[in-house]
Amino acid sequence: MAKLESRSEEKSDGLQALSVGDPYSTRAWAEGQLLKLGAAGRIAAEASGFYALLGLCAFWVGNFVAVDEYFDLTVKLVGRGPWSDDVASRLSLQSSLSGAVASLRGESEHAETLFASALDVAGGRVVDQSRAIAFAMRAAFAGEGRPDRALADVSQARTIAGDLGQPELATVASIGEGWARSEIGQYDEAIKVLRQVSDARPDTLEGTVARLRLSEVLLRTGNRKDARKEVDLAREIFLALNARYWAARAVLLTGAIDRDRGGRWLKHARELALPDRAYQRLFLPEGVLRIELSASPAVRRDGERIDFLTRHAEATLRLLAAAGDDGVSSEDLVGMFWPTMSKVRQQASLRTVLWQARNSLGADAWRLQRRGDVVVFDVSGVELVGTIKQSTIAEEFSPRRRS
Repeated sequence: MAKLESRSEEKSDGLQALSVGDPYSTRAWAEGQLLKLGAAGRIAAEASGFYALLGLCAFWVGNFVAVDEYFDLTVKLVGRGPWSDDVASRLSLQSSLSGAVASLRGESEHAETLFASALDVAGGRVVDQSRAIAFAMRAAFAGEGRPDRALADVSQARTIAGDLGQPELATVASIGEGWARSEIGQYDEAIKVLRQVSDARPDTLEGTVARLRLSEVLLRTGNRKDARKEVDLAREIFLALNARYWAARAVLLTGAIDRDRGGRWLKHARELALPDRAYQRLFLPEGVLRIELSASPAVRRDGERIDFLTRHAEATLRLLAAAGDDGVSSEDLVGMFWPTMSKVRQQASLRTVLWQARNSLGADAWRLQRRGDVVVFDVSGVELVGTIKQSTIAEEFSPRRRS
């Protein structure tokens, strides 16, 4: 077990960085400070810093209901304002935490509203700290499917943090950068960024979340061995600290890698789950993925058709599913769809199409993997109907048919 030191004495308002060290020691310290304030002090605006720190601890251990409660309490406590910079920045932090939770729950519109509120602050240095954190949190936890915005948020977080001389404020943004780069096919860069964060901050929960993301990217590239190594490290830290949400994600990822014992890992993940929408989403979809290859080509989950962003994305998935474990070479794919493009544009188009396919697959996105120069779709547990030849799909996208 990795032992995380308590840093609460240094970071009593939760705004110096998004690290809380040992979340349970830090929580105990913050609760002790609130007790010292007395009944009247605990409902004064000045107590908002301790509630922000408690919300931060609750977020990292996956107690999302508590994050909601601390945010609601603080909103009632501070009223409509105007607020001092300290109070405004703490409220901004809690808005960011709640925005991240809303995103994990799939409540995208609510998440956008909360992050907009977190960023809609003005003031001095401490407010700038909270803005850097808001950009970092949005990049890390609300950037999936929006890689361009996530990368812009990362840049904003780093710029503000650099101007403040506090680069650690943007550490969590690197989690968002790593995932965003993986979404656009920049796997080497994604792995490098996530490995740097996880290796540099192995004694923090945010560093361990980066390691979990690293293992997810490694699995996307087909590197199951290294993915298993990284997720094993992350899982044991999460379990030791009872960080239930992240532990459940790590356990499910372990099951995706260790398919022979996937049922056992799934059972373990369900035991960790709390009654919260964010946890429930980890287990979706539960139905069978069905790919109809020929007569009426379609990809369905529980009978519901999955809509793809482009015809190319759906055709690529059908082709890869038909190819099975052998996969299809990148050269064959680009030659089929974009034979007249330059090699640079071909590879860029392929990265985009693979991202589009993963985006539509959602929880099954891990199945689409790159193994060197070969792209593979893992069909274990997938229902395949009919057959199709590569030449048939090539004919669908031939210049003659497009004209």
